[in-house]
Amino acid sequence: MLRPISALLLFISLIFPLFVHSTAVIKAAQQPTEEVKPAPTKEESYEYQDGLFRDTPRGTLAGLFEAAFEQDYDKAAKYLDLRYLPDDMDAALGPEYAKQLIAIIERNIWVNLQEINDTPGGTSGDQLPNYRDAFGRVEIKGSEITLLLQKVPSKELGSIWKISNATIAKVPLLYSELGYGPVVEWFVQHIPQGHLFKLNLWEWALLVCYLLLALLVVIPITWVAKKLILRSDYQYKEDVAHLVIGPFRLLAALLLVRAWMAHTTLSANVIEVVNTGVLLLIAVIWFIWSLTDVVQNSLRLRWIKRGNSQSASLLRPLANFTRVMLVALSVLIWLEHLGFDASTILAGLGIGGIAIALASKQSIENFIGTITLYSSAPIKVGNIGRFGSITGTVEEIGLRCTRIRTIDRSVINVPNARLSEMDIENISEREKIRLKTDIRLDYRTTTEQIHNIIDDIRTLLEGHEKVEESPLRVTFKGFGLYGLQLNVFAYIGTTDFAEFQLVSEELHFGIMNIVAEHGSRIVPVVPIAAAQC
Repeated sequence: MLRPISALLLFISLIFPLFVHSTAVIKAAQQPTEEVKPAPTKEESYEYQDGLFRDTPRGTLAGLFEAAFEQDYDKAAKYLDLRYLPDDMDAALGPEYAKQLIAIIERNIWVNLQEINDTPGGTSGDQLPNYRDAFGRVEIKGSEITLLLQKVPSKELGSIWKISNATIAKVPLLYSELGYGPVVEWFVQHIPQGHLFKLNLWEWALLVCYLLLALLVVIPITWVAKKLILRSDYQYKEDVAHLVIGPFRLLAALLLVRAWMAHTTLSANVIEVVNTGVLLLIAVIWFIWSLTDVVQNSLRLRWIKRGNSQSASLLRPLANFTRVMLVALSVLIWLEHLGFDASTILAGLGIGGIAIALASKQSIENFIGTITLYSSAPIKVGNIGRFGSITGTVEEIGLRCTRIRTIDRSVINVPNARLSEMDIENISEREKIRLKTDIRLDYRTTTEQIHNIIDDIRTLLEGHEKVEESPLRVTFKGFGLYGLQLNVFAYIGTTDFAEFQLVSEELHFGIMNIVAEHGSRIVPVVPIAAAQC
């Protein structure tokens, strides 16, 4: 079961950041090439005359980035000023210089086209000649180099803007220091050109290879760890083994990938996708979810063995609550990492939480009632009790209500909020059952007869094996309206009500025989009833 889940999470962890990246839902994951991609039909503020939009600095950069995105480097070379290059550089290599320049830009700077001047005259007051504009700065060996645009002559328009030949002259040096490393360069050279979800195919290939390589390292280690755990004497070794080969394996692989990427020259697109932390967030949430299951199962088995089944049944809702809280905390930390203000998010959630709490007031009351019933434990599943006017057996204590089967074998579901406020008499908790009865003797009974009857009834009770020795009382209560009253009080040493009824029946028959033997008789409460008898 864990293998398809692992594969699914790996696919989601690859795809989801790219959706975030391309739709700009998360601002830290915005794609630089998408930001600088021109959209002259919608955002242009100047009516371009040149077919390649080289009338203005912004148009030149937008056209260059569009050509790079289309991987048309012959076209991209038309945005470079290839005149007057150093002797060791050849204008015929313009497409290669364009490709290297794009790699330098993607890896080191962020170009916002909206900040680039969109007039033929360029930016004024920037301490540069009026025929030059800066569009970025990079640092190499402790010195800062400005990347420049330059106005060059044009037969059709008089002048157009291109990447300055002074900047092009520094491209080989900049690329050797700031370009892609040998590993990435191999992917660039050997993977076919193309895009998928706004990333180059070679970037996809690099990500997949890193993940596969990380899994090749992690899988044998986790497999050995699983075998060692299963051979141990740990009681819950199977749960821990599944945790190791599932979420922990994915989490370790992703951490290893991030460690490798930190020492690899990557494009800005890949770096931004990785820096969102979406992959790591998914792995952490899965690990937390599975770890909670392991803790829950281990505690449940341990508490059941100790006879604390009531607390064990509460573990499931508590584990779910813990999962939700830990996942919410992980998401908040992730949002803070992306630059969002978690306190503002919590404030918004607080307002929404109040509305939800008001709408689900009864459900919250029942949940609190459930916690009360589990914590104080006045009743347990299987107990017989009286709950207000209801008498029956507890069959289930749920999160919302408690199911009680009455003596008539019907089922009543009592909301836990209401049940927690009831007077609960737990009949199953009594250690013995009380026998209490009043006997009314005919007024013609003499004092001697009463003494003898009391003594014999006491002897009867004391001689029965099920009657507790103390307290045990047989007393002359007094003169009632319809007869002389004797009070019998004792405890039957059983918790089985059926057995109590048999013992009670036997004792009542014995009392009737004792009264008859001493020449008296038991009179009813109502004289009419006696007449009818």
